[in-house]
Amino acid sequence: MKKVSLIIHGESKKGKKLKEKITKFLSSDFQLTEKFTDFHDHAIELAKTEVNNGADFIISCGGDGLLNEVTNGVMLADENKRKKVIVGLFPLGTGNDFSRTAKISNSPKDLAELIKNNTNLAIDVGRVEFHDKNGNKIERFFINITDIGIGAKTVELVNKSKKILGAQLTFLISVLRSFLGYKQQQVNIKANNFEWSGKIVTVSIANGQYFGSGLGIAPEARINNGQLSLVIIGNMRIIHFLKYLPNLQKLKKVEHPEVHYQTVKWCQIDSDEIYPIDLDGDNAGYTPLRFDLVPLAIRFLSNYK
Repeated sequence: MKKVSLIIHGESKKGKKLKEKITKFLSSDFQLTEKFTDFHDHAIELAKTEVNNGADFIISCGGDGLLNEVTNGVMLADENKRKKVIVGLFPLGTGNDFSRTAKISNSPKDLAELIKNNTNLAIDVGRVEFHDKNGNKIERFFINITDIGIGAKTVELVNKSKKILGAQLTFLISVLRSFLGYKQQQVNIKANNFEWSGKIVTVSIANGQYFGSGLGIAPEARINNGQLSLVIIGNMRIIHFLKYLPNLQKLKKVEHPEVHYQTVKWCQIDSDEIYPIDLDGDNAGYTPLRFDLVPLAIRFLSNYK
């Protein structure tokens, strides 16, 4: 019998009956259990324990933040057992940006079909070293996007809001609020094949393509190519940034002299001042940053090609 562990965001009302909805599409060959998170980063502990206890499938039921926690838990588990487990996603969050890249729906039937058919592929996982407010180094994995600049400020405002206007409108309003008091940050970027210095609106280091509730910031990113996509939006005025939002919503590159796209294997970002970062939708820490990649680190339920 295959063991399927659902790790569900504790504040998700839709998650309460999810096990029941998925079970009716699966045969008795699958045993489903559910674990609800009680606090921030709880899913790291839950996922690690489930992998070490021999789960065949770990399904993250929430948003990008919960998926980040589950990914970290899986990556911290016993390596031999990690190589056997299949990670999945049922999007229940606000932005659900990684689900856009990985082509994951919010249908219990679709998830059950992926599980039954064991439809999966090996995908890359990003790794970043950053610092806490006391300057201590922290290492963490990410599955979607880490960014600094206006994106990190926007995420802070979004996470504090009640989102009654919906995810995309809440994000757009938060972008506008962020720009009002935003001082462009001076950074120095060095990668295996690229160097750049200047003031930024935002810098994204991407494994997935989307952030900010559907903005396609990294159209060239692929989750299984062994590389990260580096996107720099430099010294750009707010009116120009807003002008190009439709491009981002359509996953199109922005043709502007202050916008740069690079594919890298590792990257480091230094700054004269300490700036906050956004890691898969969570304000996790501060600069300076050092990125690399763990190629094909986990197997993931998806029809992605």
